[in-house]
Amino acid sequence: MKTYEVVKEVYNPCAPDTKEFLELELEDPIAYVRDLYKNDKSAEISSSEKDGTLIVEVVCEAAQRHRYTFSEV
Repeated sequence: MKTYEVVKEVYNPCAPDTKEFLELELEDPIAYVRDLYKNDKSAEISSSEKDGTLIVEVVCEAAQRHRYTFSEV
């Protein structure tokens, strides 16, 4: 397992945006995010990498968007 600093950002058109910082030990960050949204059939998950940082974005109903940025510690 690797340790990651995770920045979770939530963009909601009906409420203020939020940002949360976490430190997690994970084997697979993408599997972690998929597991969070496994019961949300509307969730569309995509991932990209920039400068060694993994970014996973989730778009849900009503255009709510979640972004998880994983930086290895």
